[in-house]
Amino acid sequence: MTQKEYYDFREEDNTRQVSLIRLIRGAMKNWKLILLSGLILGALFGCYKIFSIRSNKAAMIEEYDNYEAKLQAYRTSVKDYKKSIADYQASIADLSDYCENSPKMKLDTYHCPTSTADLKVSAPEGGSITQEVINSIKTAIYNEVYYGNSLNEVAAKNNMTVSDLRELVTVKLETSGSSIRLTVIADSEEAAEAMREDILTAIESKHQAFAAASGAYSLKVFNKGTMTITDTTLQNYQQKQQDLLAKLQTTCYTAQNQSLQLVKPVSVPKYSKKYMLMNGIKLGIVGFVGGVVLAMIAFMFLIIREGKILTPDEIDGEYGLRTLADFSGSSAEKQKEEAGYVIARIENAIGDRGSAKIGVVGTVSDKMISALAALLNGKAEEVKAAFRFVEIPGLMTDAKALKDLANVDGVILSEEIGKSDYMTVRKEVAIVAESGNEIIGTVYF
Repeated sequence: MTQKEYYDFREEDNTRQVSLIRLIRGAMKNWKLILLSGLILGALFGCYKIFSIRSNKAAMIEEYDNYEAKLQAYRTSVKDYKKSIADYQASIADLSDYCENSPKMKLDTYHCPTSTADLKVSAPEGGSITQEVINSIKTAIYNEVYYGNSLNEVAAKNNMTVSDLRELVTVKLETSGSSIRLTVIADSEEAAEAMREDILTAIESKHQAFAAASGAYSLKVFNKGTMTITDTTLQNYQQKQQDLLAKLQTTCYTAQNQSLQLVKPVSVPKYSKKYMLMNGIKLGIVGFVGGVVLAMIAFMFLIIREGKILTPDEIDGEYGLRTLADFSGSSAEKQKEEAGYVIARIENAIGDRGSAKIGVVGTVSDKMISALAALLNGKAEEVKAAFRFVEIPGLMTDAKALKDLANVDGVILSEEIGKSDYMTVRKEVAIVAESGNEIIGTVYF
């Protein structure tokens, strides 16, 4: 590098590009201190957490007891809602099935075929009867129609269940007197009339049993009739079932919404030594990681603040210099092996100049400059190279060193990774460039 090249390559601003990986590697050289920082901060955080939990023991126990009570109430409410919803759903299913399949619910209330007959309980021929016996016979007929087994055959004959049949039959007893009104409804007048006759036959078949239980009586049937009417009673009944179904569905929907709105209480930790220790360890780990990170950042900051070079590219990349060798981390034997390659590169760089004298300068110690010059001279003699190396220590402080620059044909910079100061190296490059000498390349330790 000549003086002109120096001014072409140098940066106008006092800036520096630093490799993050190199910074981390540089900081990791202090790994013992970094680990110690992590352990100290982790211990502080862990102890703080343990003492914090220990001092809050009474409040934690009370808070957990309240949580348990709220949780039990929540579970009870959920269980009750589930049972209620299941009951509502079962009732809805049963009532829906009834409304869809019951013969009584299928009838047209505005055109309802109805068949009626009046029955009269009276004294047997040539005998007498009391009102008590009449009431007993009337009750027996009522019970037989609604609860007895004499209607089983009638139901089977009409392809329906006994419960469906009884819904189509009405037995009305007069409060006083001896008359009974039997009413049968069906989907046609013929069916209503046929069922009425079958029911009357079933009642008459129980005559002997009723007489044996209550006393002798006579039963007469009169005022039989069949017609199609508008049955308001049936209308009210059907509407009541539909309303009940709608109410059940609404109630079930409301219960489902209310169950979804139940809020499970937020869990709180239960105090125990295990809980206290585990949380102390967790926060201790956080503190350890934080301590390591902070220590890393601190050492990285110190590296940047001290301004040590971290990689050859920081200088060579800035000024376009060639890196002749990077001996950082290499043993003496390895350096001897690589010295031949350095000599070859210098030969290619200086070309055909005859016997050249090359100065070795740098911010490294005088001992290292002497060692490098001796290493290169030895290798140059070995390969019969037409140049020699002269050590020029103290370039930044010694006036004699500046004068010695005039007596050499080129310069090699020697710097030390992690120890040479970045700004000092830049100044050193400037001084060499100002002297008019060419910087052939750099060697790093």
